[in-house]
Amino acid sequence: MPNRSLEDHLFNRALNPLPWITRLQIMLGAAQGLAYLHEELEVQVIYRDFKSSNVLLDEDLKAKLSDFELAREVSKGDRTHVLTAVVGT
Repeated sequence: MPNRSLEDHLFNRALNPLPWITRLQIMLGAAQGLAYLHEELEVQVIYRDFKSSNVLLDEDLKAKLSDFELAREVSKGDRTHVLTAVVGT
């Protein structure tokens, strides 16, 4: 992605710090992505690895979720158990 990851902008001193309004817009975009995956799809995707290094930024600093390796699909009718296993970092 052209603007790397959110982690790069938060912790890499070589990059200029993001203004707070931009950080807020990035996190709102990431939250909208999570809401879409968890609530709006016919087969829901539980992301399970949300962290700043998995939030990539496009040329307009719009958030894009990446790394779906630990994600799980759950059908809307399958609410018979809770996923409690610890995953990710």
